[in-house]
Amino acid sequence: MLLGEYAVLHGKHALLCAIDKRMVVTLTPRSDDQVILESALGQLTTRLSKLNSVPPFQFVLTALQTLKKYLTQGCTIKIESEFSATMGFASSAAVTVATLSALLTWLNLPYSELELIRLARKVVRQVQGLGSGADVAACVLGGIVFYRAHPLCATQLPGSPLITVIYSGHKTPTVNAVQQVTEKFASHPKLFKQLCQAIHYCALDGMQAVLQQNWQALGDVMTIQQGLMDALGVNTPIMREIIYSLRQQPAILGAKISGSGLGDCVVALGKGKIENLATSTIPVQIAQRGVYCEKN
Repeated sequence: MLLGEYAVLHGKHALLCAIDKRMVVTLTPRSDDQVILESALGQLTTRLSKLNSVPPFQFVLTALQTLKKYLTQGCTIKIESEFSATMGFASSAAVTVATLSALLTWLNLPYSELELIRLARKVVRQVQGLGSGADVAACVLGGIVFYRAHPLCATQLPGSPLITVIYSGHKTPTVNAVQQVTEKFASHPKLFKQLCQAIHYCALDGMQAVLQQNWQALGDVMTIQQGLMDALGVNTPIMREIIYSLRQQPAILGAKISGSGLGDCVVALGKGKIENLATSTIPVQIAQRGVYCEKN
């Protein structure tokens, strides 16, 4: 997420990008009604009549439930990922989008990109209880995406600037971070609304900067929004150090928390590195291509 955190949960715009760390879902049809799920997180065998949503396959199982009326035979689904589920790379959105895309292709059910976004967003919300769908849109479209949940707007923008992603070593689940912010501002609803409005304007300005290919302006807006993230109370000591260190580097145009905060990742515009901190620099680039299927 480049810009728009928290505001996007309240009908405002966000700016985000897809990265070149992929998740591959391989679906193999079966002649019986068994459903077999395999990944680095474990294995599960069940039947079409017993598609109960259980960890660690809750997103895949809920996707299967969503299309259950079209399923007349079982399948084996193998999930392979180039990144850890503990990092904030939208793994839940990625596996949901990939699974739905594979199922729809197998079942010969036509779909548009917006229809896939709506369907995957529904699955994520059913599992998590909340979700703007912004990460889903990035997985579907690829590139830099300008997004709003309602009315649904998801547009890929031109451009592919260099980015740096630093994992802080700890992640707070999005639902928990959002709940903490909600509780903090329960007695200050007008203040929270104004903060979200300011973050919304950051996303709008960021969109204009991307359209103009003005990467310095985008970096400046990212720095401004980080101040608003601080106001929301989602920064941590280690993330503060990461952001400060990145901003001192001449190749970095701006840096901020990516996502709901309280751990997870910092994203910076430009190429930088962090030394002498217990963190991980993750080599990534913006991926211009979103989800796609290959049928054998």
